[in-house]
Amino acid sequence: MGLYKRPGSEIWWYEFVLTGKRYRSSTRCTNKREAQAAEDKARKQAQDDQRNERDGIHRMSLYEVAQKWLVASEITHTDHKNNLSRVRKLFGDEMQQRGTSWVLAEGARPGLSKDLMVHEVSQAVLVDLKNKRLTEKNSAGTINRELSLVQALMGYAQSLGVVMPSKPIVWSERRNRAASLKMRETKGKLRWLTLGEERKLIEHLAKKVDEAPKADRAAQDGLDLAVMLLDTGARYEEIAGLRRAQVDVERGEISLYRSKTRNESRLKLPRRSRDILERRMVETRGRSYVFPAHRLTGDGTTTWADEDTHRGHSTGTIQAAIEACGLNDDLGQDKVTPHTFRDTYASRLVQAGVSLLKVSHLLGHANVSMTQKYAHLCPDMAGAEAVAVLDGLHAD
Repeated sequence: MGLYKRPGSEIWWYEFVLTGKRYRSSTRCTNKREAQAAEDKARKQAQDDQRNERDGIHRMSLYEVAQKWLVASEITHTDHKNNLSRVRKLFGDEMQQRGTSWVLAEGARPGLSKDLMVHEVSQAVLVDLKNKRLTEKNSAGTINRELSLVQALMGYAQSLGVVMPSKPIVWSERRNRAASLKMRETKGKLRWLTLGEERKLIEHLAKKVDEAPKADRAAQDGLDLAVMLLDTGARYEEIAGLRRAQVDVERGEISLYRSKTRNESRLKLPRRSRDILERRMVETRGRSYVFPAHRLTGDGTTTWADEDTHRGHSTGTIQAAIEACGLNDDLGQDKVTPHTFRDTYASRLVQAGVSLLKVSHLLGHANVSMTQKYAHLCPDMAGAEAVAVLDGLHAD
């Protein structure tokens, strides 16, 4: 036992037995001194592994941890589908549409290696991931949420008794931002649609409905969804996953469960959204959801899927319309996405004098502090009152 070469090979192999367990592997070295160092390293790791195993600690890849976390989080998290998507992205995979079906494309984008062991996760590895996301032009908030996912997976790994990195990872350090993985998120910038921009977008979506084949559902669903998001300020998944049971057509109300903050809201609807729901309640009779999932047909049109489920995170039609209308042509402004409709709703109410507290309730925020980003849009009533007081004093 020890170092040896296989017939016809220049590569050194090692073989040794430790407490009755045999270890054999290639050193990938042709130099005997380097091969000996590789064997010594393997012996030390084997000793560490056996000691950790006695203590109930073992090695595992971060990808394996992620799969275990997904199984556990399906029970404890309400946004399991979103978690699946986040894990896919983290390891470089994505779902792609091929023909009439969606397939998993492994390695379709940059991400962490699936062979990366938990104890090998380091500051350098995560800085590299961060730089890849910056190259993809991900926002600071998007990057921070992905790093938070890694942080959650590392915490879950520790709870499973997995060998952790020897050096601590600096996730966020206010005193040394250069060493911090997480980025400072821009505060105060806010993008909302003007009435002119909204009109342009709705007209574009309506034109797509007129141009689409009669059997096609994508264009009409995209238009209906966009209008309802603008009229309710709801999160995308709250409307996309709306059940028929949550709709009160007579009262013109919908009941929303805010999974993010775990509270409930009842929202009154403007006339145009009431009309949309009245029509869709007839169209979706026999189904559970107001916006059913889609599937492609053989002739290339989009119809509702046979299974009784909601559309999920499918924003392609709306985002394509946003781009076609030139709403993202100004690179100096924040990017417009369907989430911008939520900011549009809130901004219009605040500018019209609706209190931040009321807007907070309508948005389903856990507390009014989450609505403070709209505070600078409030009419300056205090300033007007101050001027009136001073004018009165000066008059005396």
